[in-house]
Amino acid sequence: MTLLPAKRLVRAAKSGMGVFSLGIFLLVQIMAAAPSVHAWFHHDAARPGHDCAVTMFLHGQVHAPATTVNAAITRPVFGYQLTARSADFISADVHLLPSRGPPA
Repeated sequence: MTLLPAKRLVRAAKSGMGVFSLGIFLLVQIMAAAPSVHAWFHHDAARPGHDCAVTMFLHGQVHAPATTVNAAITRPVFGYQLTARSADFISADVHLLPSRGPPA
């Protein structure tokens, strides 16, 4: 089965980005493990105030960003909504119920 040229290009681009990202990650790992390689890339790597991805990785300052998810409250499209009614009050004298006589 032959792929269309556009699909082949997308597949090659995804594979290329994966290999590139893996290569950068492994390079940072190697530079963290071997200070001489880090010094070859950065001439001021031995300076105390040096700050780069390798030193942040060595000091444990690399972390994934926190994400928040905002949930939207939606109303149903089809549905019956009850409307608020005013309360119905019955006015009656309930001091003496009809089944009872006056107190003796």
